[in-house]
Amino acid sequence: MVDFIVGILNDIGSGVGDDIIAQLLKTPAQYSSEIYELSLSVARTAVKPVASTILAIMCVLEIARVSTRADGDRELGVKLIAMAMFKLVLVFTAAQHCELMLKAIDEIGQSVMNGIHTAAPNTGTAAGAGLGDSMRSAIESAGPFGQIPCLILLIIPFLVSKGATIVVTVVVLLRFVQIYMLTAFNPLPIAFIAQEETRQWGINYFKQYASAVFQCATLYLAILMYRTLVGGTLNPSKFKDGDSLSGWVMDNFIGLLLASVMLIGVVMAANSVAKKLFGGE
Repeated sequence: MVDFIVGILNDIGSGVGDDIIAQLLKTPAQYSSEIYELSLSVARTAVKPVASTILAIMCVLEIARVSTRADGDRELGVKLIAMAMFKLVLVFTAAQHCELMLKAIDEIGQSVMNGIHTAAPNTGTAAGAGLGDSMRSAIESAGPFGQIPCLILLIIPFLVSKGATIVVTVVVLLRFVQIYMLTAFNPLPIAFIAQEETRQWGINYFKQYASAVFQCATLYLAILMYRTLVGGTLNPSKFKDGDSLSGWVMDNFIGLLLASVMLIGVVMAANSVAKKLFGGE
């Protein structure tokens, strides 16, 4: 029973398990290499030919547009068409090698993640994760008559905590699914950059991809902040020898219950921050 109560308190204090943290630290290629390769295969075989066709249409439209600007000036017309062709060659090259650009964004996001992970031990973020371990001696000394009421009181916060963990797990899964979907269609938005009228489509695509990548970093930082907040709010050092274990749980019942609700809140906030970093709403 002691280990069970310790485990419940650790779950509430940590918010999510180390397995989810390990998933956050993975790149899209590491999370699921099979799905990632499928996305790249779809982009190369199915989407890239369509993007090339669209780019050819954009090329004709762009040349027709700049030709009207020449207004009979042959020298100006040659310059405008040369500039248009140069721009289209750059766009075509970008469309053919778009996956390299996405991998560069992945590397930048991974670098930020590694920086946060390196800094985490120095910020006291493990305080909430070891909530149960820090109270093990108090739980053992309470005996069965103190442990049973404590266990009963912790059932509701524990269930809410598990619900919050499911929410976080789904958010992490959907984040990677979004990245894989965006990767599968990566050549297409690049083709629209060639035209001024549709250029924003391609720019928005890169914004969405960068937002999905950095969502992992903001989510990881949010979980670390959550652990720090929980560790400070439910400070086990306040529990002194001779205090009632069930009394401590009763005094902190609202905090234990709200901790899991707060976890969902910080996850939603992390998603919002990731979008706003790149101009999203």
